[in-house]
Amino acid sequence: FAKHPEIGPKNGSLTPDELKELVAYAEQYHVDIIGNQQSFGHFEDILRHERYAHLRETPSLLCPTIEESYELLDDLYSEQIPLLKFPLFNVCCDETWGLGTGPSKSVAERIGVGEVYARHMQRVHGLLKNKYGKRMMMWGDIILQHPKHLKDIPKDTVMLTWGYDARESFESQIIPFARSGYEFFVCPGVSCWRWLLPDFGVAVKNIRNFVRDGARHGAAGVLNTTWDDDGENFFNYNWHGVLWGAECAWNASKTDVNDFNRAFGGVLIGEQGDHLGKASKAPAEAHRLPGYDGMHNGRFWGVNQKRLSSAPATARSEAKEAARIVQSGIEELHAAQADAKVNGDIIDYLVFGAERMKVIATRTLSLLDAMEEYERARKLATNADEAKKLLADAIAKVRGIRDAHARLKARYSELWFRENKPYALDVVRKRFDGIIALYDSLLEKLRGAADALSAGRKLPPPSGIWL
Repeated sequence: FAKHPEIGPKNGSLTPDELKELVAYAEQYHVDIIGNQQSFGHFEDILRHERYAHLRETPSLLCPTIEESYELLDDLYSEQIPLLKFPLFNVCCDETWGLGTGPSKSVAERIGVGEVYARHMQRVHGLLKNKYGKRMMMWGDIILQHPKHLKDIPKDTVMLTWGYDARESFESQIIPFARSGYEFFVCPGVSCWRWLLPDFGVAVKNIRNFVRDGARHGAAGVLNTTWDDDGENFFNYNWHGVLWGAECAWNASKTDVNDFNRAFGGVLIGEQGDHLGKASKAPAEAHRLPGYDGMHNGRFWGVNQKRLSSAPATARSEAKEAARIVQSGIEELHAAQADAKVNGDIIDYLVFGAERMKVIATRTLSLLDAMEEYERARKLATNADEAKKLLADAIAKVRGIRDAHARLKARYSELWFRENKPYALDVVRKRFDGIIALYDSLLEKLRGAADALSAGRKLPPPSGIWL
């Protein structure tokens, strides 16, 4: 970071002093910190700087055939690794999309993309082992796509085999490493990325089956993952998946999830009942609802106006069901919080995530009501007072939607500062500002329509008003 300040702490990294502080804190509780540095793919936040443009294989992929790429990696390692006592270091190197399409193309055409990848891993392995005395960990997805080159990866490498879907078996991602003599970890995930709340249904099956298959084939351990792909995820959303992963890792996935759910709230917040475990079922059910395709963050930031107009009855029915399911989860969360003996503030985060899910449904209902009221007002051109009342009701509903998003923005900021430093908060605040502005614009159009009605003019057609 001293040599490359533009890619340092302001982009979310720890400073060396902060890393020292973290390591010291962890050592008090006999916890080891394993270093982690993107060393091939997912390099976009560095490569976007013109200073490193010549090192781009693609906008997000470091070129492996330019010697300066290894000088940059050495610089990055040199400020992290000496602070980390643990003998393992994860160099990542997953999802190397586009390898062989940039400056390495001629080499890849001659020896193959798989060998280009394997040679890069050999260089990184040598740097870690010979200069820094660390044992390399790497994600296993790319080398599994080039199985004949698996033998080219040094045998003391720890393979991290990962997958996040709810499949029945993960043996296809495990057996190649087990048979080849590599020490490996299985790496499931809590399914928190891009979701308003984690998809607990997918996470439960993913973690259980991956850990089960790993234990069956001699995995050295479990690396359960949470990812913050769009910067919105709070860690406190993730405790169900994190503790479920710990439970499965401890006993090779022999615990029934229903037993886990009954104990979950007692372990995490000290509640006497099982409200927290019951609450986890609501998001899982909401993610499966017809018409919603999962309660993801993108759905919160946009409104499918075309669907509301083309199938209002279906949209209304689906929204009512979504609101009902999420509200049931919110009620269980409030009951859990009332019964909590410790960590009760964690529930604030889960309630917030559920409230965002609920707003998707309730704003749909309010928009449908407002659209119907506007259309009825248009048909009452000869009854101005009644039309004005209908239009005022429509405006009030839209204002309610707008204000609900503003309240969520304020609450998001409050919860953010309990967990995080401020550096990335503005990214999400701007998203809130965008959707608030969307409803401000709609309110302006409706008020303009009200002015037209007061002046004795006809209301504009709906196509000129709605989102």
